[in-house]
Amino acid sequence: MYNNIGLMTPRGSGTSGYVQKNLAHIKPTRKQDEFLKEIKAMKENVIQARKKANPEIILHEMKRDIELKKITLQEELEARGMPEEEIQQRVQRLEDKLKDMLNKGEYQLDHVADTHIKTQKKEEQEKKIGDAFGIDKEQFKPGTAFDFDAEEKTRLERKVEREMRKAERLIQLKEQKKAEKKRLKELALQQQQIKGAQEADVKKEESRSRSRRKEKKSKKHKK
Repeated sequence: MYNNIGLMTPRGSGTSGYVQKNLAHIKPTRKQDEFLKEIKAMKENVIQARKKANPEIILHEMKRDIELKKITLQEELEARGMPEEEIQQRVQRLEDKLKDMLNKGEYQLDHVADTHIKTQKKEEQEKKIGDAFGIDKEQFKPGTAFDFDAEEKTRLERKVEREMRKAERLIQLKEQKKAEKKRLKELALQQQQIKGAQEADVKKEESRSRSRRKEKKSKKHKK
């Protein structure tokens, strides 16, 4: 014991009797209120949606790139000493080819320095990922993952929707069973009618045969 702290005697305690630090105790890294504050800050400071790419600027950049390629080819051919007429023909063929690719949507820029082009590529990438995971971009809102009230509301709506679908399936099953029961009843009635008609035909045939036998007997007696 030290300073009135500890055991009077270590006998039977399995310890040395000294007050020691609990090395197995793990201090909490953060408290619940701090965590809730962080969540609240995330909800208030929602990341703004990225601006969409401007297709007109991208088209202008592509046309500019085509003109640069034309000038580069022209300078290379002039450096080789090629005739002016042939240079113009080759440049024209290149222009026609590149513009045809541009009209078909197959033209790609060699460099991706423009912000709008980067944004367009990012949008295409996000669309592929969204399609792969089945994310509806029109319904998705940034920051909803931290809105617990909205998450709870969505969960309840999905639950209600599932229950409604389940109820509709049960109603459909009941209607199907009812229709099947009615069909079986009609089928049994038809079979009963057919059986009755067959029995009536058999009885008629038996009565005819009996009447024919009687006629034959009566004819024999007369003779």
